[in-house]
Amino acid sequence: MALFSGNTTVGTVATLIDGVAWNNPVLLHIHNDDNTTSVHIGGSDVTTSNGMELLKQDSLEITLHQANQIYCVSSKNGHIVSWIAQKL
Repeated sequence: MALFSGNTTVGTVATLIDGVAWNNPVLLHIHNDDNTTSVHIGGSDVTTSNGMELLKQDSLEITLHQANQIYCVSSKNGHIVSWIAQKL
């Protein structure tokens, strides 16, 4: 079992949570570290209008399969998202 973890600075442009480096599939846990603003999660075209909202200080767990990638976007710059991935 391999674990990978880190954090990503998200802004107003969709930012990849580095799933390619994990050699999918992985169980991915994402945490919105910000205490004032939601972050939105989705594909490469995610926006604050069409993404799944992850509320401030909330978390999400998702399984990513081969070649899947997940992106985050915020209504502000400098938004921190932390993550941990367990290789399946």
